[in-house]
Amino acid sequence: MASSVNNIAATFSSLPKTTSSSSSSSSSNQNFSFSVSVPKPAVSTTSWNPHAALPKSQRSSLVNFYGPPGPPPSLQPISTVRPSRRMMTTTLIDDHNKRQPKSNPVHVGKKVPNVSLSFLNRNGVVQNVSLSSLCKGKRVAVVGVSAAFSPGCARFVRDVVELAKTKGSDLIACVAVNDVFVMKAWGENLAVGESSKVMMLSDGHGELAGAFGVALDTSDKGCVGLGVRSMRFCVNTLNGVITSVDLDEEK
Repeated sequence: MASSVNNIAATFSSLPKTTSSSSSSSSSNQNFSFSVSVPKPAVSTTSWNPHAALPKSQRSSLVNFYGPPGPPPSLQPISTVRPSRRMMTTTLIDDHNKRQPKSNPVHVGKKVPNVSLSFLNRNGVVQNVSLSSLCKGKRVAVVGVSAAFSPGCARFVRDVVELAKTKGSDLIACVAVNDVFVMKAWGENLAVGESSKVMMLSDGHGELAGAFGVALDTSDKGCVGLGVRSMRFCVNTLNGVITSVDLDEEK
C-alpha cells in the first residue's frame, strides 16, 4: 500500500509546474472565432396546412365546406412608407397649375380672341356676346379689372372711361372675373352702367384673362376667396384688331 502511494506521488512530482498567471496569459493570447448562423424561418405546407398531412377520413368537415386554406403568409416586410408633405404639396401644385387658363400674351396687330362674355340687359335677362362681334367695325376699348367694387379698379375704370371718350371710342367694354349681377350693380355704382357707350361684362371663367395672358392667381397673396383674376389692363381695338395695350402698374 505504501509503495503504491509513493509511486503516485513520484508521478505527480515529475509533471511540469504551471502558474495561474502563465495560464491566464496564454489563454489571453489565443484568438477564438465563432460562426453563428441563424436559419430563416420557413413556413412548411404541413405547419401552415395541417390537413395536408392527414388522410381524408381524419380531415375536418369544414374543409369541404369552406375549401382548403389559402397560400402561406409572405415573409416580406410590409411597407409603411407614406408620401411626404413635400410630395403631396407638389402634387397639389401640379393639379392647380393644370386648372389655370392657358396664357397667350396679347400683342399689337393681333385680332381679339373670340371669347364669350355675359351681361344683364335692361330687362334683367342674361345674354352672351362674343368679344370679336363687339369689336367688329368699331373702335372699342376693352378694360379689364381684378375685382368689382375695389377702390383701385374703380379708379382705373373712371380714368379709362374719360380717356376713351377723348379718343372717340365707340364702345367701352369693362370686363372682370365676376358674375353678371355684380357687374351690373357696380356699373350703376360707378354711374357708367347706364351709358350706351359702356358695357359691364362678366368673364366668369377667366377665359379672356387667360387669352390675353393677364390672368392673375391671387390664391397665394392672402386674398381670400378671389382665386384667379385679371390684371388691370386697357386694350384699344379697331375693327377687331389690337392697336395698343396698357397695363396698370398701381396697386
